[in-house]
This record gives sequence, C-alpha cells and structure tokens, in this order.
Amino acid sequence: MLRNVRAEVHSLDGEWEFSFAGGPWRPIRVPGTWQAQTDVPRWSEGPGRYRRTVRVPSYWQGRRIELVFEAVSYHAEVLVNGQSVGEHQGMWTPFAFDVTDALRLGHSNLIEVVVTAPGLPADSRFPMRQALAGFIPDVSLPFGGIWQGVRLVAHRGCALDDLHVQADLHSGKVALQAAIRAPLGLSPQAQALLTLRAPNGSIAALNRLPIRSDKLDATLAIDHPLAWSPEHPALYSAELVIEDTPGDPVLQVTRRFGFRELARQGEHVLLNGMPVSLRGALHWGWYPDALCPAPDAATVRDEFAKLRALGFNLVKLCLFVPSQTYYEVADEEGMLLWQEFPLWLPEITPDLRRRAPDEYRSIMALVAPHPSVVLVSLGCELGRDVDAGFVQSLDDAVRGSAAGMLLCDNSGSGEAYGAQTADASDFYDYHFYCDLHYFDPLIDHFRRDWREQRPWIFGEFCDADDYRDLDALRRAYHGRLPWWLTEPHPIHTGKLGYHEQEARVARLTLPYSQSDLQRISRRQSLMVRKTILEKVRARAGMGGYVVTGIHQTGLATSSLFDDHMQPKYDADSFTQFNADSVLVLGQGRLRDWVRGGDRPRRRDMANHVGGQPVRFSVILAHIGPRLLGGDLSWQAVDEAGDSVGYGQQTLTGWLPLGDPATIGTIDFTPPARRRVYRVTLYVELQSGAHHIKNEWPLWIHPAISAWPESLAILDPCGTLASLDDLYETVPRLARASKTHTWPRRVIASALTMSVLDYLRQGGNVLLLQTGAGPLPARPCSFWREAINLPGSHPAMDALRHGGFADVQFYHLATDYALDTAQLGTALGDEISNVRSIFGRLDARQFYWLDYIVEANVGAGKLIASTLRFGGGQGDQVSGLRDNIAGRTLLAGLLAAL
Repeated sequence: MLRNVRAEVHSLDGEWEFSFAGGPWRPIRVPGTWQAQTDVPRWSEGPGRYRRTVRVPSYWQGRRIELVFEAVSYHAEVLVNGQSVGEHQGMWTPFAFDVTDALRLGHSNLIEVVVTAPGLPADSRFPMRQALAGFIPDVSLPFGGIWQGVRLVAHRGCALDDLHVQADLHSGKVALQAAIRAPLGLSPQAQALLTLRAPNGSIAALNRLPIRSDKLDATLAIDHPLAWSPEHPALYSAELVIEDTPGDPVLQVTRRFGFRELARQGEHVLLNGMPVSLRGALHWGWYPDALCPAPDAATVRDEFAKLRALGFNLVKLCLFVPSQTYYEVADEEGMLLWQEFPLWLPEITPDLRRRAPDEYRSIMALVAPHPSVVLVSLGCELGRDVDAGFVQSLDDAVRGSAAGMLLCDNSGSGEAYGAQTADASDFYDYHFYCDLHYFDPLIDHFRRDWREQRPWIFGEFCDADDYRDLDALRRAYHGRLPWWLTEPHPIHTGKLGYHEQEARVARLTLPYSQSDLQRISRRQSLMVRKTILEKVRARAGMGGYVVTGIHQTGLATSSLFDDHMQPKYDADSFTQFNADSVLVLGQGRLRDWVRGGDRPRRRDMANHVGGQPVRFSVILAHIGPRLLGGDLSWQAVDEAGDSVGYGQQTLTGWLPLGDPATIGTIDFTPPARRRVYRVTLYVELQSGAHHIKNEWPLWIHPAISAWPESLAILDPCGTLASLDDLYETVPRLARASKTHTWPRRVIASALTMSVLDYLRQGGNVLLLQTGAGPLPARPCSFWREAINLPGSHPAMDALRHGGFADVQFYHLATDYALDTAQLGTALGDEISNVRSIFGRLDARQFYWLDYIVEANVGAGKLIASTLRFGGGQGDQVSGLRDNIAGRTLLAGLLAAL
C-alpha cells in the first residue's frame, strides 16, 4: 500500500500483548511471528490473540481513519473497543479496515487481533494445503502472527489505494492510473499534479490536470529514458499530488518505476532488446531467526552482493511472497526476481477455487510495480489433481498485470507431473533433479523440435547436498543446536534425519571428522554444479536456470551458502561456469555397429589413455557485448607442474553471441605412464578487455590390454556381457562345474551354492551385482543426496581420485549400493573382516551403504561391487572397453584377489 505523506500516520509496530489459545498474556513484538518469540507449540494453529491500547488524538475529528495491516498469517479478526471491524484471510497481502466510527477520539482505544495460523492436520480450521501457504511449511513451519507492519492512517479528504505506472522503453511514454477515494467529495477546483523524476532527482516531466471523477488517467513522456538493467538499475519516480483547492495538498504519493522490457524471441530471452542469460538461485524464504520472509534491507543487500560474487543475477522467490523491502532493494540493486505464487501440493476445494484468483490479483498488485520482477509462475510442480480450468482462472487473474514479464503456468511443467495438458506458458520450465548421467537424456526426452519455439528456463534444479558441520554450528548458537536440527519435522517424518545426525554418524565410526566430511562433500557438490551448468551452457535455446538453493535449511543442505550465509565455494572457481561468458568443452561423436545396426558409442570426457590422442572442441557461450577476435590458449599440466600439451589460436571476426558455438580445438597426446596421473586442462580466451577462463580435471590411465591370468567368469544372471573384451577372452564357467577346477579368481554375477563353496575353500570372488540381490542392497542415487567416500585401498588409490567422487566416476555411477550392515543375514557367521572400499553416506538420513566392499567368507576372499563397470545407464559409455576408469578399477580389484 502506498504511503500518503499528507495523511497522518501512527505506527503500531512495537510491543503488544499476546495470549495463545487462552493462555496468559505476555509481551510480543510486532511485526514478527509468535513461533520465533514465544515458547508456544510451534506447529499449533492457535488462535493467538494480540492486543494494544492506543490513544487517538482529538484533532483527527472529521478525518477518515483506517487500520492498515501489511500482512498477517493467516486469518485475522480485528476488533476495536470490542467492536468487530472486519476479517481477512490470506498470509501474504495487505488489508485495511475503516475504523473511523469505532474509535473514541481523544481517548485510549483497545485494538485486538485474533490470528489463526495455517494448520498441519486435515481437520484444522485452515489446512495449510488449502491456504496458499506455499513451501515454507515444508522448509520450516506454517508461521503465524502479525508478521508485517501495522499502522493507523488518518486521511484528509481523499485516499488512494494504488498508483499504476506503465513505462514504455521505446517511446518514453509513462501511463499513470489511479482510483481516488473521496467519501466527502472534492471541491470543483481539485487538481492533480503529476511529476516524473529522473534517477538523479531532476524533473523529467510535469503535468497538472483537473480532477473530474474518481478515476485518474494520464500519460506523460520522457525524452531518451534510461533503461533499468542489472548493470544500471535506473529508477524513476512518479509523484501524484492532489490539491482540494489551490495550494492545499490533501494527498501525496510516490511510486518508483523503471523503463525495462523483457521479451522472448524464439528460444531466446531478451532484456531491453538484448540477449540475457538468467542465472538464478532458489530462495525458500528461510530466515530461521524470524521464521517469516521479512528480512531487513541490510540482510537483502548482503544476499544480493554474495550472489553476485558467485555470478548470479536472479533470485527465484519459490512459493512465497516476502515483504516489500525485498522488492525495493532488488529494484535498487538491479537483482532480477522470479515471483512464484504459493501453490504447492494444493487441495483444490470449492473455497480455494473461489478465493485463489482474488488472492493472486492481490499478490500481483504487490509485485507488478517492481522492474526487478521479470518472471512469474502460477504454481510449482502441479499434478493431475490440479485441473486446467483452475489454472486458467489463475492465469486470467495475473496475465493482464504481467506486462514486461514472462509467465509460466506451472513451474516444472504440467506434462512432467501428469497435470493438465493445456500450456499457456511463455517459456519451457523443467525441474530435473537427477544424477549427472541422466541430465542430457532428460533434456533430449522432453525437447521436441515440432513444438513452439520458446526459451528453456530451468525453474529449479542442480541440487547438491553436502554435510553440515554441527560443531561449527553449535559454536555459533552458544553451545546448542537450533530447534530445527533437534526436532523431527512432522511433514517429512522418515525422510530426514537431521535431528539425529550426530548420533547416527557416530554409530558409523567413520574415519572422518565433521570438518572432513564437510570439506569432502563440498568438493563433490561443486563438481556436480559445474558439470550440470556446463551441460546447460553447451546447448542452444537455454534461456537460463535456477540453482537449488540459496540458504542451508532444516530440509536440505543443498545450498550455495551455509547457515551463516557464508559462501561454500570460491567465487573465482564458480564464476568460471556461472557467468555471462563461459567456455565449455565438447567432444566428437562415434557410432558402433551392434547386432546388425548402428548405435551411439558414447565417450568418456574425463578419463583418457596415455599415448592416445585427446581431442576437444572449445565452445564459447557468450551473452553481452559483441566480442571481436581474440587469443585462445590452452595448456594441460600434470600434478608435478609439467606441461603435457599446449596450444594457441588467434581468432578473427565477430565471436558468437547468444547460442554456443565452437571457437577452437584442443588436440594433444598425453604421455603413457605406468600409473594413473591427473592433468588439469586450462583454457583461456582474451578478447579485448574480456578475459574468460575455465579448467577441467583429466585422468590419464595406462592402457589395459590384458587381464590377469587364472581368471574365469560365472554369469548365471547374464548381466556380465557388458564387460565385452574381458567377457570375450576370459573362460566362462558352467554352473555345474566342480569348484576344485576353478582358477584363482572368479568374476561372478550371483552367489550360487558353487560360488559359496568355492569361497569357503579359499577361492577369490569378485561379485558384480546390478540389483537388489544376491547380497542385501538398496536402490539409491549416486551423487544426489549422497556423500561418496573412497576408502584407502590399492585399487581405489590407483585412480588418483583426490579423496572424493569426482567426475572421474561418471561412467561407473550406479543406482544400487550394498547394505553392508545386513551382510551377515545373507552370509551368516562365515563372513568376517568386512572392509569398505568405496562407500556412500546418505546426506539426509545418515545411513551407510557400500559401492565396493571386501570381506572374508570362510577361507576365501570376496569383493562385491554394484558399480557399473560396463556403464550403460543414462548417457554412460556402453561396455567396459570404453569405460576407462572402470577398466583401471576392475584391474585393481582383480589384483587384490
């Protein structure tokens, strides 16, 4: 609500009295939530009762007096001196009641507000899934209270609900509209003075016109307006003064605005007519000290500065509506915003169907005036229980006010979640939360050339959980952990284990400290984010993305910043792949003739064989000013600092702008060595003042042309054929063969009775398991929600893995891991000396699984693994011959038998 500086305002922010569910009265501060300030049950809906006595001056006689609330969660019944003056339902939007007749001027007046929060149980008065509560209850809790400001406003003569300003960048025209409320009427001499001020405060346009009705509609023009952009957030202001008689202003309001245009052209997003790369971070409205999304301006500026340092230019307000401070600072700082309306897993009742369009209109009235808001989505991951008619009613409520914005009806896309087939979006939006090797196949699956051309903007994706160091957090909280890490979350019972993290990890007796686990997991998460974002920038038609997420929360540790809003990643490293201009690598393609037809033959980008050529295309994905020519250089440097390859090219002409394109090639032959060694490939482009760089790890392996002697394969499950050249050259055992004739080592796909007898007699078995059996195993992702921990073992050490599961393991990644704690149920007392070779710590529930485990069974030795030595999932290689890291690891495991 606009502030009328000619009206007299009495702020009611500050100390009130509060009683919860009929309990004793206690002091509480407004604005704020009762959960953050009292010890009442956090998940109770209330009601909570607020009261405050205020003296109203007698000279307000003859004025219309309003009681204004910026936002209350969720339902508010307001009484003045015991008289009900109105009710409001909805947690995000402002409302006001005329209290002129209820007040006693010149005396003390009692203001009471009875507030009921959204409830978790289905039989609550206002169940949260019917209350447009968004995602905040899933992250934190459905907060309750007067969480934004309150004031009494005494108007002189007239009032204004809003001032609509529409600025056109091309013509410089500014259209202003307002509805004037003057219950007692204005004089015939009433006039409106409209003033447009430039960003420096000077007058850019001025107009005075008579007021003939309660509608004000005027257009002014500015010559050569400055565009609002992230680089130059030029803010103009429109000032409206209403004079009842000449020289007697009764109303004065100001609205800031910007000349900003966002549009789509085919698959590209244009900001002020130029291509833009939208790089966003997902915000869940998590502020643990306040438990509501109402940060002060300093906090918001700090968020934006730290996001910018990592290369981001957009924040997605995921399923929540913050206080106006957030938008105002974004306007000032040039941070782009994506407003997502709070519709998540809704229960579509007749009441919600009726209320939602009106609430959407009210929310849109809050966000539309801000030039920072460029994208809007009507809901998130809406499924088949949300019908197309309901979504269309929301679209109708919003689209008319979304000029200069791009709108998406269902972030995540209706087709991906089985929802309505109607699609009124301005861009394609998918939420691919997946392991690395499934990302490109997912894009290929959902991308169709016959669809309408639209930009593709990932509304949320690229999550990567890591480990929260509780010792460090405890120090910040004066020796204790915050409640959201000590109490189970009632919505996610059984899915999260943060409240027992310390105890669960302690029971595992891992050889890592908490700081070790945090450091290792962050190296893994950085690799995941780099790999995914580079995959996006290597594709045409990608308008942008939103990375999950900004803050570490009680729901997930997938974040760019920790609990103290400190960055998890080095800015120089992160901006190499998260910036307007990014260099990425590409590879040529191969095909294979398999069983009478062509099939794709995929290649490993990270692992290579010494003595064989390594070739890449250098791809530039550039958004910004046109670049003319430049010098492209690259160098491959081993761990000793020695160069194993170098190249330089001079580029001429205009470099590609918009879609990615090749600008050069890399071709070198790393020397063959007896052991695996790591190489860092550095690539740099210098074009005028623009310096663009990136780097990648490569692993150079010795060629493995022969497998150990005294080796055979037993494959009753028929799952080992992907070991191709090994499968074809090593003898295969018949299931009925006598175990005393078996060689020293056996690769098996099952633990048959013969295999168990062989182990008991002192044999050596490498079990390659692809599913839930024969050993106890659990389905799981490989990188998502996982911290992968390579153990100390000759076979693992030979990979030069650096202490974490880097992209080196791309083509070994699996979706099963061994439940080592249950091995005894499968092998009985005969199993001993169990040793983890490569393990997985679940990042959310803190249980342990193994990708490779070693144990003695009887007198024999068993190594069991669920890794994909033959690849074959997603866009992994097909077969052992192309799985270079897989060959090295397999050879090492066989050598250990």
